[in-house]
Amino acid sequence: MRAPLFWLTAVLLPFYVYCIVSQFNMLHPDTEYPDGTVALGLNMESLRMGAYYAMWTALVWVLLFIWLDRFRPQRPLVWLLTFLWGACASTWISIHVNSWAGEAMNTTSANADTGTRAAIFIAPFAEEASKATVLFLLIILFRTGIVSRLSIVTLAGLSAIGFAFVENIIYYARAFVYATNTIDIEDPVAEMVQLVKLRGIYTSFGHPLFTMMTALGLAIALGARSKIVRVVAPLAGFVVGAGGHMLFNGVASSGGAADLRPQWFMSLGLVAMLVIMLVFTVVAQARLIRRRLGDYRRVGWLTDRDPIIFSSPFKRTKLHVASLLRGPRRTWWPTAKFMRRITELAYVREGMTRGTIGDGGDDRAKEILLELEELRPSALTETVGLKLLPPRRRKRLASAPPPQSPGPSGLGGNWPAP
Repeated sequence: MRAPLFWLTAVLLPFYVYCIVSQFNMLHPDTEYPDGTVALGLNMESLRMGAYYAMWTALVWVLLFIWLDRFRPQRPLVWLLTFLWGACASTWISIHVNSWAGEAMNTTSANADTGTRAAIFIAPFAEEASKATVLFLLIILFRTGIVSRLSIVTLAGLSAIGFAFVENIIYYARAFVYATNTIDIEDPVAEMVQLVKLRGIYTSFGHPLFTMMTALGLAIALGARSKIVRVVAPLAGFVVGAGGHMLFNGVASSGGAADLRPQWFMSLGLVAMLVIMLVFTVVAQARLIRRRLGDYRRVGWLTDRDPIIFSSPFKRTKLHVASLLRGPRRTWWPTAKFMRRITELAYVREGMTRGTIGDGGDDRAKEILLELEELRPSALTETVGLKLLPPRRRKRLASAPPPQSPGPSGLGGNWPAP
């Protein structure tokens, strides 16, 4: 009852349900504009088909971001709440803000050309702000649990993927409804698949890319000692992300698929740069963990192999797989907990050396060291000679003979015991 995560879940889950129901009630019925045009509502068949096609893009990106957050992984419940924030709360906020902006800009008809102004000048700022709100909320409530850049990038990516998931459902459903009510289109499913290829494959990196800009600004702020940097870095990241989103929407709204080629190649270049940066970040995090765990090894609180094993992503993966095959409860859980605690120990030490963690870091480090000693006997902590599959127990070739006792008086030999 004292855990902040419990109360956060109790508050957010009903809010998420309200947001989804509110959006459904807004998009399901037909909408008539003042000029007499009518926008068809989204029926259940179109929503089901849109959810089916949007699901695969979301699944691939979610697995990718969860894999990225492997040094200091968050709890699965935190991952779920972050994804649902983007899918429910962020889309609900954005759809109301964008609708209000469209009315303020006199976009009062169903003609798509009149809605480009809101899509270019309002939507990027509203969407990026709503997606990044959950990052600030989690950092305020769980400051000690979010310690690495990879964790912040993962949470930002999950929020963005949740937003893109619901947004793709709406776009796919609209395309299907329009195709089924237009006599010139023979195959509505094929028409929707064309949009799936564009949004779900070719430009699926858009929302994660822009939200990760804000996340990188937050990561820089958390590791800085200067108060000015802590304020300016998140704002700068948000401005860069919203600006990129604005450029993306502007080019997409001004032409057809052929005009998207320069933008697509430019975005791929940005994605390639971001991937390279994340690879170097993983290498830097591994070196940081080895360096800070080495401080405790030199004073004898850790073994000589601990900094080497738990700073290597490959050795950590091997320990995870081997412990899972030996039993989720008996071996894997102590091993996973040991990894989380020893990684936290490294980041606590890093914060103390950088001056971002006060004297309380010593007390927390002592608690972690004591917990590591309790977990070490039941956890896997060595990879040399470790087999992924547990050794098989030798099968008994023959059952043990029953116990024997002397026979009755006057008879020789042994008889089975009663």
